[in-house]
Amino acid sequence: MRESEYLEWLATEGQVVVPLALLNNLQSLNLSPENLGYLILAMAHSKKILSSAEIAKNPWIKWSLAEGWARWVREGEDKRISFVPLWNNLYYLWEKQQKAEDISGTLAVKRQSEFDYSKIIKWLDQTRGTLSVTFKEKQLLQEFNVRYGWSTDFILIFLQLCFERGQNTLQKYQPIAKKVYTNGVHTVDELVSFMNDLDWIQYKVSEVKKCVGQYGGVTRPQREMYLKWHQLWKFSHEVIMRAAEETVRTNNPSFKYIEGILQDWQQKGVKNLQDAELALQQHDQRKKGKEKKQGFTKDANKKRISRTDNRDWEKMLGIE
Repeated sequence: MRESEYLEWLATEGQVVVPLALLNNLQSLNLSPENLGYLILAMAHSKKILSSAEIAKNPWIKWSLAEGWARWVREGEDKRISFVPLWNNLYYLWEKQQKAEDISGTLAVKRQSEFDYSKIIKWLDQTRGTLSVTFKEKQLLQEFNVRYGWSTDFILIFLQLCFERGQNTLQKYQPIAKKVYTNGVHTVDELVSFMNDLDWIQYKVSEVKKCVGQYGGVTRPQREMYLKWHQLWKFSHEVIMRAAEETVRTNNPSFKYIEGILQDWQQKGVKNLQDAELALQQHDQRKKGKEKKQGFTKDANKKRISRTDNRDWEKMLGIE
């Protein structure tokens, strides 16, 4: 490969520089990745040696001007496009973040001196009804104070809001805490508003996906299925997660499989976690009795410890 010629070709038409700070603040600037693409195309086109009339015809530049990310500068034949409005917006955002960090740093010093670690641990133990706080969780709670600058009461309110929404373990509320911090939430009122605005369905569907070994973003069909289970069939998140756990014992855990189990439970009048466990026990007993009747007693007392135990949900629910 003629690398020198290739590199020369790359440099011939120039380049458009996009700071990482811009990419990291797209959401705060209310810019979607698609809109960022429009801006980059507009920047590239504005560098071409063209007349102002030719530049004005470009659809990406038209969009940038209409959205207020660019403006015309100079007059006559020297008329050109400037993206100063974009950089001004980013500057104002940076200035706001600097002020927030200064305030956060001042509050952090004060809060660290007033931090009551034992009060939080005691609340967690009382709320959960057991001494369940792990060493890792204790480290994280201290990090909330030292790194995030959160006071004792702020942490307690945050945990209470998370627990009310079913996010009561370290793995569940840690990413939420990070979101709260990165969004510059400092007061209790801001925290309550932020937590109310969070898309909890997104979190819950993600949890179901992880349970069945699926990762990546939540799709619209998955979200719609979850809403049906929760809003139409009236199953709690705990019951849905129990059905998801049951699918892991099969060869093909999936949302379709969960749907089948929940549909069966709906027909049987399952309303809570206790009803779900009873339905599972009854299914096991019927299965065991059927196998015994047919002479298959070897695995009758087999423990459910693998992904392929003796449940026959596929046959019972008609899932292939």
